[in-house]
Amino acid sequence: MSKFRLRKIKPRSYQEEASKWALSRKNAVVVLPTGSGKTLVAIIWAINLLNTGEVGKILFLEPTRFLVEQISKYISKVSNVEATPIHGVFERRERKDRWRKSIIAVATPEVVVSDIDIVKAEGFDGVVVDECHHTTGKDAYKKVMQELKFKRKLGLSAFIPYTRRYEIEKYVGEIREWSWSDNRIKPYIPEWIGEVYEAEFNVYEKELYEELTQYAYEFTGKERALLMMAIRWYVRDGILALRESVNKPTYLAELLRPFRNKIFSAKIRPAHKLNSLLRIIRDHEGFNKAIVFIDRVVVAEYVAEKLSHMGTVILCGKTRLREDVREVLRKARSKETRIIVSTSAGEEGIDLPEADLLIVWSNVASTLRFIQRHGRILRALAKEEAKRKLKFVTYIITPDTPDIDSFVDSIEMARKAGVDIPIDPEVVEVLWKRTTRSKIVALLEGRPSPLEWIIEATGMPKNIALRNLRRLLEHGDAVYIYTHLGKVYALSEEIEFLYQEFPEYLTPSSNVEVKAKPIMPSGVLGRSVSGSYWKVYERMVKLLKKYGVIRGVQVSSIVKLKTGVLKLVNLKYSFPIDSEEKLKLVLDNAFSETIANIKP
Repeated sequence: MSKFRLRKIKPRSYQEEASKWALSRKNAVVVLPTGSGKTLVAIIWAINLLNTGEVGKILFLEPTRFLVEQISKYISKVSNVEATPIHGVFERRERKDRWRKSIIAVATPEVVVSDIDIVKAEGFDGVVVDECHHTTGKDAYKKVMQELKFKRKLGLSAFIPYTRRYEIEKYVGEIREWSWSDNRIKPYIPEWIGEVYEAEFNVYEKELYEELTQYAYEFTGKERALLMMAIRWYVRDGILALRESVNKPTYLAELLRPFRNKIFSAKIRPAHKLNSLLRIIRDHEGFNKAIVFIDRVVVAEYVAEKLSHMGTVILCGKTRLREDVREVLRKARSKETRIIVSTSAGEEGIDLPEADLLIVWSNVASTLRFIQRHGRILRALAKEEAKRKLKFVTYIITPDTPDIDSFVDSIEMARKAGVDIPIDPEVVEVLWKRTTRSKIVALLEGRPSPLEWIIEATGMPKNIALRNLRRLLEHGDAVYIYTHLGKVYALSEEIEFLYQEFPEYLTPSSNVEVKAKPIMPSGVLGRSVSGSYWKVYERMVKLLKKYGVIRGVQVSSIVKLKTGVLKLVNLKYSFPIDSEEKLKLVLDNAFSETIANIKP
C-alpha cells in the first residue's frame, strides 16, 4: 500500500493526463488555465515520486506569502502529506527547524535564496515551480533554479509568454499546454478570472505607515478621520497621493507637518504598486488591450508616463477637458493603444473599449463603488470583439494594511449582493487573515481578552476593534463567553484557554435553568428549549447534527442566588456553532452560577 495518497478528491481526466505526462519526463512544465486545478496535478506528481522513493523531499515554490499559506493548506487538505509553509514572517531559527522537519515545504523563492545553505543541507531533490513564467531575468525564481540541483522538476503556469519559453525550458523543463477551450476543461473555467498580486512596502514605507497609524490613534473625531483617510490614500494609491495633499494649504497638511520629511524622502517610492503592475503586464504578455484603474490623477499620470514606452497610453479622467473626451476615446479604441490608464471617471458615463486584461490598482472602500466598477469591467469584458479569448481581472493590494481590508470586505459584500467575483475562496480566506484584524488574532493567541484589553494592546479605536471582532466571529475564527469583565474573546481553536482562565464561568450548576433559542442556518429563531443542562444540551446536539451549524443562540438564564432570589440574565452568543465543543462552551457559560455576576 502506498504511504502517501490523495483523500476525499478525485482528479479530473485532464489532471491525470497532465500528471502522467509530467511523470514520464525528468523535467516538465504543465500549462493549464487558471482555475483548472494545476496544483492537484503537482500534488499527484509529488505523491508518486515520494512513494517510489525517487525523491525524498519536495520544494513547492510560490510567488507570494499568501500563496505559500494557501497552497500548503490545500496540500494538507487533499492528501495525507503534511505540507510546511515557510516564508519571511518566520524567524531564521524557526525556518531552519521547518526545513528540517518537512517532507513537502512550500516557500517563496526569496526565502529559499536567503536560506540557500539550509535548503542545500536538507537535501530537497524535487521541486514544483508554481507560476514558473517568473523563472527569467534576475528573478529570485531563477536564482533558486541556478543554485539548487534537483532530480525532478515540475513547472506550472497558466500562460508562458513566447519571449520566455527558451529560459523556462532551460531552467525548468519541456513545455506542454492544455487549452482552456478543451471540452474537458471548459466547464471549470469562468467567463473571466480574478487574480491577486501583492505590493509589499519596503522597510521605509512600512515604517512610515506604522508611525502614521500610531499617530492617528492619538486623535479622535475629525482629526483621526482625516489622518485615516490620508493613510488609505497612501496604502491604496501611493505616496504621490499623500505628497499632493501635503502640498495643499489644508488642515490635513497641517496635521501631517511632523511627517513632511519622511513623506518626501527619496527612500519611499512614488508609487509602490508599480513593480506589481509591471509584473502583471509581463505575466499576461499576450493581452490585446489592458485598462488600469487608478483613483488619484497624480498617480495615474505618473503610471501613464512610466508605461508610455509600451505603446500609446491614454489617460481618461478629470485632467481631460470635456471636449477632449471623444478624441481620448478614439485613441483608446485604436488597435495601436494597448494600455489605458483610467481614473475614477472611467467608472462613470464613459463607454470604455473592449479589454481582455483589467488591472485594479486602487481598491475602493465603498462596496457600492466596487460593484459599480465591476459593472464597467464586465461591460468592457463582454464586448463581442473580446469574446474570443480568456479574460483576466487583476487586483494589486498592499498587504497588512487597510488596503487589503477594503479589498476583502468589498468582495464579501459584493458576493452578498449577487456579484460573483471569480477568485478562489481559499485565496480570499488567506487574504482575510492578512488584514489588520491579524493584530487581534495575534493578541488572542494563548490569551483570552475582553474588549478593553484588545483596544489597549492594539491601539485600535473601539468602533474599529468591535468591527474587526464581529468579522472574526462571523468567520468562525473567534468565540466569547460572559464574565465579570464582560465578553471575553478567544480564538476558536483555543477554547481550552477559556476553561483554564475562567473555570468559575464555565462550570454548569443545577441552580440555573435556561431557556435557549437557537438561530437557525436560515437566520430565523428556532423553537426554544428549556430546562436542565442535559435536556438543553441533548436537544441542541440533535439540531447541530441535523443542520451542521447553528448561527447563534439567544439565552435567558434564571439563576437562584444564595439569598433565594431568582435573577434573570439575558445573553446572546453571536457566532456560528459548528461543533459540539462550541455548543458545550456556550451552555457551560449560560448554566454557570456566577453568570449572575456578569458585567451588564
